Amino acid sequence: MAILRVERFWLIVPKEEESKLLEVFKAFPRIHWEKTSKIESQSSRYSSQLSKIEETFKIALELFPNKKNLLESFFAGREEIDEKQFQQLLEEISWKKLYRTAKWAEKALENLKRRKERLEQLTLDIKFWDKLDCALDFPRSFERYELFSGIISKRNFDQFLQQAGQLLEESWIWSVQEKKDVKCVLLVRKENADKIEKTLQKLEFTPKKIPYLKSTPLESIQRLNRILENVEKAKERILKRASILNEKLRNLQAWHDYFLSKSLEERTADFRYDTVYFTAYTGWIPTIDKQEFVSLLERTVSQYGFESREPLEDEDPPVILHNPPFIKRFEFLTKLYGMPKYNGVDPTPYVAPFYLIFFGICLGDVGYGLLQLALVSWIKKAFKPERGAKELLDLLQVLSIPSILVGILTWSFFGSQPFLGPDGKFLGIFPLVNPTGELMKALAIALFIGVISQMYALVLRMVSGFRTKDYKTAIYDGLLWLLFFASLLGYFGLQLLTGKQYRIFLYVLLASALGLILTQGRDKKNILSRIVVGVISLYGIVGAYGISSFVGDVLSYSRLFALNLVGSVFGSVITQLAQMVKGLPVLGWILFALIWVGGQLLNYVLSALSAFVHSTRLQFLEMFGKFYSAGGKAFTPYAYEGKYFKVRK
Repeated sequence: MAILRVERFWLIVPKEEESKLLEVFKAFPRIHWEKTSKIESQSSRYSSQLSKIEETFKIALELFPNKKNLLESFFAGREEIDEKQFQQLLEEISWKKLYRTAKWAEKALENLKRRKERLEQLTLDIKFWDKLDCALDFPRSFERYELFSGIISKRNFDQFLQQAGQLLEESWIWSVQEKKDVKCVLLVRKENADKIEKTLQKLEFTPKKIPYLKSTPLESIQRLNRILENVEKAKERILKRASILNEKLRNLQAWHDYFLSKSLEERTADFRYDTVYFTAYTGWIPTIDKQEFVSLLERTVSQYGFESREPLEDEDPPVILHNPPFIKRFEFLTKLYGMPKYNGVDPTPYVAPFYLIFFGICLGDVGYGLLQLALVSWIKKAFKPERGAKELLDLLQVLSIPSILVGILTWSFFGSQPFLGPDGKFLGIFPLVNPTGELMKALAIALFIGVISQMYALVLRMVSGFRTKDYKTAIYDGLLWLLFFASLLGYFGLQLLTGKQYRIFLYVLLASALGLILTQGRDKKNILSRIVVGVISLYGIVGAYGISSFVGDVLSYSRLFALNLVGSVFGSVITQLAQMVKGLPVLGWILFALIWVGGQLLNYVLSALSAFVHSTRLQFLEMFGKFYSAGGKAFTPYAYEGKYFKVRK
């Protein structure tokens, strides 16, 4: 239960042996390589192929959208196949053919799209003048007349006719009223055109051109509809020809992984240092794996030089968390917060039990715990998730256990408490704690957990300080605060419970308070300033901790049973609502099932999300914040892996 030890190594091989190293690196991926030069990596010669394949993917997904459900999109891992199957996918079809098809389809569909947009706009323009019962190929310009066409409100049109008056003599006017507007065409004498135009503008006339067509509007619309139908048929033909992109998507994925693997192989040059006769590599390797790596070198390379050493004090080695299988599931949370430093403390095994308690109390229901266990187990089996998704599911799978146990202690099944006897208990035992009926008892338990976890965090701060040889932090910010709060709680708590004063706690309280006053302002050079800061730090305004911080942190644990109570009440209400419709004829049981199942699923999702968020907050702020300092870099092996397939050797 620690951070795995690593060693810095150097590997040197003659130039003629260099080609054999790639197979060694592929067979042994547990190495964190370090670049031997600060020069930026050159673009891979396979980057062009990769970019074209990714462009093909983009076009294929636009033409044939991937209908993955939410769970599959988030949790699905890579498909596992063997090398022979992978090679068959590459040989079935050339990626260049798929790329050419994709680019042709993209261009053809873009042309069709533009044509369709023009036709649809023309159709709208013609429909505007569909009341004109004549061919639209009449002249638009005349020697003695000016043509105006557009739309105006009915009230303004009437005003226009009145104001224009004599200007409209020897003019031709066509108009049709639609709702509150009037569509009109005016043919007026040119000498009156300017005055007519100004009058129309003043009355908010909106000009609208009349399309030039050799048929009537209705005939033109019918013809355009036939053309649009042909456009749609052409689109169907293009999609049918391009359907090979959808049919051969797995082949395209195989080609992507092939070129990605080649690109990764090529980029191993970033980790080597070349001389005339030798090639050198350097990186970090777990100490427990070093002998296996050396043995592999001996079997593969006839001549090599290998040397390793422990990290120096000024180096920043990569970090590998190393915990037993059960505790390892909680590494997800530590990575989420930030990796510890190499010589620091891995907080995972120390806080995992508390996280189990936090989540178990927040969700705390047998039904929801079993639902989570079944759902997570099914997702893992169905989608075979990898990396972060798998780590999250592994954690949720474990967290279902304390949820079930707390659900038994509180006797909660989907928010209900069945089989209770006259004494309100099942078998005279359960529930041991009833959050809905024993609020003060539940609150007292939550606050007690808060006190214990805060004292525990101070212990961890002290241990962490000694571990990293930061003795001032260990004693001044860990031990003294621990003694102060322990004696404070012991003195007043025991006096409240027994009515007696235990002076040993008072002496420890005064001594630790004096120690805090003298040490919390230790960065101040002036003695008086140091004492003032120390006194203020007892309250918690400045310094490493404080009474106000302790009280606030402990009170935040009251939400453990509050979330449990909310989930229980919501689940109970859902059951009651479902029971109300069960007696309806014919549809009663159907409505009952829909309301109960849907409501309970919703309650589980909300409760589980709240439990995860609040438990994580308690761990990150109220616990990690007291003793843990992230800042390490993760051990990142250089794996020659594809994005879509996991190829078995």
